[in-house]
Amino acid sequence: HNPPQQARMRFTLLPVAVLATVGQMASAFAPAAGFNVAKMGAPAVALPRASSMSARRPARLLELKATAALAPETFKGATREETDYTVPEWRKKVDLPTWAKEVRAVEKKYRTQQNDDDVNHMKKMLNWTYILYAVGLATAGFATFPFNPISALCLSTAICMRWTMIGHHVGHGGYNAQVGIESRFHRANYARGPVRRFMDWCDWMLPEAWDVEHNFMHHYELGEGSDPDLLERNAHNVRTSSLPKAVKYMEMFALMLMWKWFYYAPNTVKEMYDRQIKIASKKGDYSITQPFAMPEAPGDFGKVTKAATIKHVVSEGFKGNFLPTKIMFSCLAPYFSAHFIITPLIFYALFGQAVAATALANLVAAEILTNIHSFIIVVPNHAGEDVYRFKTPVKVKTDDFYLRAVIGSVNFRTGGNVNDFMHGWLNYQIEHHMFADMSMLSYQRMAPEIKAICEKHGVPYVQENVFTRLRKTLQVGVGSRDMLVYEHGDAKNWMNELKPASA
Repeated sequence: HNPPQQARMRFTLLPVAVLATVGQMASAFAPAAGFNVAKMGAPAVALPRASSMSARRPARLLELKATAALAPETFKGATREETDYTVPEWRKKVDLPTWAKEVRAVEKKYRTQQNDDDVNHMKKMLNWTYILYAVGLATAGFATFPFNPISALCLSTAICMRWTMIGHHVGHGGYNAQVGIESRFHRANYARGPVRRFMDWCDWMLPEAWDVEHNFMHHYELGEGSDPDLLERNAHNVRTSSLPKAVKYMEMFALMLMWKWFYYAPNTVKEMYDRQIKIASKKGDYSITQPFAMPEAPGDFGKVTKAATIKHVVSEGFKGNFLPTKIMFSCLAPYFSAHFIITPLIFYALFGQAVAATALANLVAAEILTNIHSFIIVVPNHAGEDVYRFKTPVKVKTDDFYLRAVIGSVNFRTGGNVNDFMHGWLNYQIEHHMFADMSMLSYQRMAPEIKAICEKHGVPYVQENVFTRLRKTLQVGVGSRDMLVYEHGDAKNWMNELKPASA
């Protein structure tokens, strides 16, 4: 047995061993072939080959995609014309059809240019995450402080980027046309099923649930009351609380430390259930129930329910309802087991207790850091006193849809692979929300042109440092500032002072 100090200084190169091990244990969390997920309370829809669905794939991707193409009024009431409400002063000066024609031309230009270079660029970014993860594991077995900052930072960055860059853009179909339906990097295949989830995108969120919550609801209902990521809605209780501002900021910071597993994982599953209930009800099937039944959200956000969190799961457990617990175990257990049980056990088996304890400390530190990092680059994308939310729906791919993508989103500093990598390629949210199924490289190339077109036509295009945006986001979260409401005619002074080139 080596002395603890000596053991702490060992370098351990384990990424291959860890991946092989977690790949083998994946089947422990997936039901056998032919298992009917309805029996365990997971959402099940009467679809072709439904009997072969697994808990990882409660509804077929193509079915969800087909419903995404339905007009907004199918589920949430008819859209309204701008003449039905007050629009901001700057909007009255914008020649929207001409602006939209020009941004569509930019989309067409870069969409037709996408080729193997885009795929190779994505794979290059993926390799960067592999390198960071390998370095993080190799240095996880030693630390001078309670944890090794090099190991924790490498691991946390790799985990964050695998989600925000690779899982995100591949999940949107950004490379579908280049790779083909059989490819691992086609959206129909990436992270689908328990083994691929481990190999492609091992995280707290169930990829199929995130596909519904993010790719459909957040993108097609951006900034509306039904947008599950709308900060003003989700933070309503904090915003209206009589607690001191300092305590509210502490609440926001506490959420930042654990938001992926505490809020994002359960809420994506809840939205997946809601979506499948709506799909089934249109076919006359009312047998599916929502295990994450939440009360109506307070505030002026329409008939939407509050976000589901782990607090709801625990609360239901105390009432004797363990269905939410069972479902969330299936969602959370793979990532928890891989990172906090399997990996430390490998360290223990190879290098002893001291190294294993140090590795576990570094993995816990990495988990906290990746939550903070992802919160900083994700949540400020659509929040701030200069960002719009909307009280009415909009039809997908219309001129107004593209306009909302601009004024309901924010870009951070852009340009350069290293800068964009550290932002998780979420610094191009304006372009991404306009054209969600394009490559990371296309966003990097088109952003200057989209920004120039917006400036030319007097369309507000917000771009600031990510930490400036974080400050503005937290101000909204604690109730110090409010977002702009488009239908109220809200606008900042600088917006109304914009002058289209044609004016």
